[in-house]
Amino acid sequence: MTYTLSQQLSKQQLAGLVFKEVFRTATDKPGFFHINLGSDSSSKALRSLMVTLKNELSLLSLVHFKKSLAYHWLVRFDQQVNTPFHIDNAGDQSFLMLGYEPSEIASELSFADFHRYAKADLKTSENYLNTFQPVFKAEESQLAPFTTTLNSFKKDSYNLVIINNSHPRSTETLGVFHKAHIKHCDLQKSRIVNSMLINMVDESFENKTEPSETNFIDTSIISK
Repeated sequence: MTYTLSQQLSKQQLAGLVFKEVFRTATDKPGFFHINLGSDSSSKALRSLMVTLKNELSLLSLVHFKKSLAYHWLVRFDQQVNTPFHIDNAGDQSFLMLGYEPSEIASELSFADFHRYAKADLKTSENYLNTFQPVFKAEESQLAPFTTTLNSFKKDSYNLVIINNSHPRSTETLGVFHKAHIKHCDLQKSRIVNSMLINMVDESFENKTEPSETNFIDTSIISK
């Protein structure tokens, strides 16, 4: 689902929209949510929104799942690399936020619903979830009926994508694959992505290596 950010929408309302579509317990929801922030934003404002949204989603998670959200990582990188369909290495119940800064590098982001795929053809996929691999190594055309692709973002726009990254071991929150495709690589230009990976954890969980939200919001560091 794609949403164009409205100044009239409260942070709680935005979190509610995201939670409904991403923190899914059935395959009638997509498992991802795209927010177009337009060009009237900034790198710092984008990361600030990511932190705010994470904290609001944690409150909703406590209400619905009796679990909160804890940071797995907070990073900012400049990258032009194609990826296969995959889920990132994190907790069984995890969620990924990708904050894209304006870029002249045209790219696509695709999502594939491996739960729907596993149920569609029991002859070929009967044991798929039981033998699940974080990287999809079979012919990707098999995933085509269960795939959604976001077209390239406008060059001057800020965008935020929230993805259910949960492993099939979680029967409570149902994840999806994601992959990036760079249409025209140009290493003389930048494609900056702010990445936040969060785990759903028990209320009593103590994160002894909790990353600093302030450092993430204020950072000027770009990893390669």
